[in-house]
Amino acid sequence: MSSAVLLPIYIIIFVALIYFVGIRPQQRRRREMEELSKSLRIGDEVVTTSGIYGIVSEVEDGDTIILQIAEDVDIRIAQGAVARKTSPEPDAAGVVDQPAAE
Repeated sequence: MSSAVLLPIYIIIFVALIYFVGIRPQQRRRREMEELSKSLRIGDEVVTTSGIYGIVSEVEDGDTIILQIAEDVDIRIAQGAVARKTSPEPDAAGVVDQPAAE
């Protein structure tokens, strides 16, 4: 085959590679962050992108939340600054592992 035929094939392969390695994972991550932002509820334990751990004490309009980081210490942050939830997840039977009471 001549190089004139192979060049368009190489360009198509290169564009597809960029899409599947660069663009698609970024779109998936953005979608996950939007779902996390919409699912925030009062009482959720979260970690912000700057590493602050806290409990959501209020969800305000305008994409902000009030985060309790210590007793009587609340901060207002953007919902987009929440990196992940740290609340314990229920197991298959719907039971959350609790430490044994003494």
